[in-house]
Amino acid sequence: MDSMQVLRAVGQSYKDFVITKYLPLNELQSTLVELVHEPTGARITYIGNADPENLFCLSFQTLPESSNGVAHILEHTVLCGSRKFPVKDPFFAMTRRSLNTYMNALTGQDFTCYPASSQVEKDFYNLLEVYLDAVFHPELKQVSFLQEGHRIEFTDPKNLKGPLQFQGVVYNEMKGAMSSIESRLWEAISKHLTPDLPYAHNSGGNPKEIPTLSYEELLDFHRTYYHPSRCLFFFYGNIPLVKHLDFIEKSLQGVKKIAPVPPLTAQPRFSTPVYAEERYPIAEGESLDKKTQIAFAWLTSHISNQAEILALCLIESILTDTDASPLTLALIKSGLCTQVDSSLDIEMSEIPWAIVCKGCDKKDADALQKVLFDTLKEVSFTKEQIEASLHQLEFQRTEIGAEGVPFGLTLFMRAALIKQHGSEPENALLIHSLFSDLRARLQDPMYLSNLLDKALIDNPHFVRVILKPDPHLEKEEQEEEQKRLATIRAHLTETTAIKIAEQTAKLAQYQEAVENQSLDCLPKVTLKDVPLHHRDFALIEKRNTLHHACFTNQILYIDLIFELPDLRTEDLSLVSLFAKLLSELGCGGRNYAETLEFQQSHIGGFDAALALHVTHADPDICRPTFSLRGKSLYHKAEQLLSLFSDYTTSPDLNDKERIQEWLSQHATELQNRLTKASMNYAIQTSLSGLSTPSFIYDQWHGFPYYRSVLHWAKNCDDKFISSLKRIADLVLGSKNYHLVLTCDEDFFTQLEKKGLLKLKLPNKSYAPWTGHYSIVKQKPQARIIAAPVAFTSLGMRTISYRDPESPLLLLSTELMENIILHKEIREKGGAYGSGATYTPSTGNFHFYSFRDPHLSRTVTAFQKALEKIGSKGFNERELEEAKLGVLQSLDAPIPPGNRAMVAYSWQRAGRTPELREEFRKKVISATRQEIADTVTKCLLSKEGILVSFLGQDLFNKENKKLKTPLELLPL
Repeated sequence: MDSMQVLRAVGQSYKDFVITKYLPLNELQSTLVELVHEPTGARITYIGNADPENLFCLSFQTLPESSNGVAHILEHTVLCGSRKFPVKDPFFAMTRRSLNTYMNALTGQDFTCYPASSQVEKDFYNLLEVYLDAVFHPELKQVSFLQEGHRIEFTDPKNLKGPLQFQGVVYNEMKGAMSSIESRLWEAISKHLTPDLPYAHNSGGNPKEIPTLSYEELLDFHRTYYHPSRCLFFFYGNIPLVKHLDFIEKSLQGVKKIAPVPPLTAQPRFSTPVYAEERYPIAEGESLDKKTQIAFAWLTSHISNQAEILALCLIESILTDTDASPLTLALIKSGLCTQVDSSLDIEMSEIPWAIVCKGCDKKDADALQKVLFDTLKEVSFTKEQIEASLHQLEFQRTEIGAEGVPFGLTLFMRAALIKQHGSEPENALLIHSLFSDLRARLQDPMYLSNLLDKALIDNPHFVRVILKPDPHLEKEEQEEEQKRLATIRAHLTETTAIKIAEQTAKLAQYQEAVENQSLDCLPKVTLKDVPLHHRDFALIEKRNTLHHACFTNQILYIDLIFELPDLRTEDLSLVSLFAKLLSELGCGGRNYAETLEFQQSHIGGFDAALALHVTHADPDICRPTFSLRGKSLYHKAEQLLSLFSDYTTSPDLNDKERIQEWLSQHATELQNRLTKASMNYAIQTSLSGLSTPSFIYDQWHGFPYYRSVLHWAKNCDDKFISSLKRIADLVLGSKNYHLVLTCDEDFFTQLEKKGLLKLKLPNKSYAPWTGHYSIVKQKPQARIIAAPVAFTSLGMRTISYRDPESPLLLLSTELMENIILHKEIREKGGAYGSGATYTPSTGNFHFYSFRDPHLSRTVTAFQKALEKIGSKGFNERELEEAKLGVLQSLDAPIPPGNRAMVAYSWQRAGRTPELREEFRKKVISATRQEIADTVTKCLLSKEGILVSFLGQDLFNKENKKLKTPLELLPL
């Protein structure tokens, strides 16, 4: 039954559901339907179309009254068992009993949502059934609260006279999160900008306040917000609406209607600006020079005023989108900062606009503020700037899958969240209609200037936050926590101490008792539901041009690919820097500002990239490439193709001032993101000494690249510029290039007929790649970062894709995660995450854990995982779940714009359809004995390289427990 034929009119009813809106969204090739379930008041939003990747999202407004993390901890604990599915962890169990393409739970500043998507209808409804029961009928056991939220326990459970510690998954997650500069800054901005709204509190939870949350408060928060009357049921895709209504009706039967959550009151507006200073942790011994961040923030329009918000997005784009934008340019050229970021949070009830200056000194705050306001007062909006930024905004809202999440979730974030604040969802969906309305308002030449005056220049609701680095803050916060624990310890009675010990034992017993718990109550898909064959994306090759035809919503994607020539070791990090720098320079006779303006006006995105392309025949040999990648709307194809020629033949590497400016920004960005990048650095370091491809990748993207950039930023002299010119000459314009395109067949034919694909390139000869490098084996090591948790990797090298046993190792990673690592490292250990990863193309295998309060017990868990799977310590059900997990990743949807390059990468590496089909068949047919034998043969005898980035106190406590202590190396 086609729901679009059955339910297509406002006022029409189906069972107890009544249509309140029916609206074709022609520009999205979709239809928007809104309904209400009259007995409960539950709201349903459905966006129907032909997309087979169906998505649901159950969304609740959740308004915190403190930073105790109740919304975040509740998001975790509702997924720890429910009335219909009383198992320990149905969420993680379903990730391995499903073919989902996305599955998550998200805590926003004023909402919590539960999205999942699948291309298999049976699987879609299995997930929906589990999620519905989880949010409306969770068990919310106290042991789950203690595990996921916070608990107090003795550091040695056997010593009731010893010291105490706080533990908990969310507690440790937020300890890691709050070690990032970005988290500290946005918490400070929100606190000072919206002191009377829920946004003043950290919805994720501040580690200082999380221990104040009681179990009873958690239960009360669930009763208040997680009611069907207060739920927004969002659906997207090609499954008919009536099927969704039939399914959710069961969850709504017998539910007593309650009033919706009252609308948020408006933030009382300031009459005078607010000036605040906050601190963030930085590692001891690290330079404090230019490490201050200064944020300027205003509270602007209400979320219901979507027309004005779009105009503000346009102003922001004009002022700050690129380094050549007038406000960004003025702030950087002042010499008072090295980098400028701008943010409009369009999901809050009242929209904050923040401009963040990085690489500052505290003493320059007033001068920087003067430059800011002087520039805002002087700025004017030209027709060319307006058209360029309108082009960018329209492009961003047209592209499918650019965010790396299902398109349905993108539309939920755009439309459903404003609906929860009482606005009409189509106001965020009808792209072209919204822009037509904006263009009409732009007929008034003063419209944008007047709005800028209102929103920023004359707006007294203004906050300036100075965020200063403090090398003593982490230790200070640790001491504050220890003092708090010591106070609790000093007042402990013997009875209370026994209760704490019993609570710890009870949690441990619960975790052990449910280890072998039956999951038969949970729905699942089976291998019979899996597509029989692998996917393929046809590439039609004509001389040096390769084309994949598919629907792209009128967007053209092009990759211009050059063979990477032979490079010296010292050039590996330099070529990676050059790839990032290239699209930030001028070209084709334009300076960088003119080039960036050209890109704003015509191009949806343009950058350069490196790829290894490790060969199937030999995992020690790669066929690396340097590529230029761009995208544009179809009618801008000529401008896009001209940019490929311009950047290949005439990048402006004589603009030393621009190169120094960008390099300084890049160094600042890397330093600010050190903690966030620590997991990646630990992994790459642990693998870098094991093979040539891993060594190269580490030089391109790992810690050697980080250190090189910091060095170059201080030594950007003529010699360095000459090195960049040498690299440009080596990698750009070599013969044997490939042009790879994704667009529909008709448009490709048009490009051919117009002769646009015949690029005028140098066709230079080059020294073929050899890949001969001296690789030094890494030693077990640690580096100290400003975080109270660890980011740890244990890397090793084993067999690769060419080996028939390779699929068995890929299955083993799923088994290790499902059976050992999740339980030991996250549930018992309190880390935010962990896992095992095997890359068949390279033969690399590594364990990892992040935001982890432990090190030694984590390493023990890694070894336990190997031994467990190597001894066949898993059953047939667990094996089938592992197979589903691997097949789920093999079959994950690929956005239209990436399909041609995926196919090209398969082809270049020699991974033929026959080889991929053989790999898939082996995944499906694998036996327990085969996997155990392969793990024993290929992994158990390996001695891995252990690398950890962690806090000083944690290192001091944990390193002495290790069998082989880590050598401490400097940052």
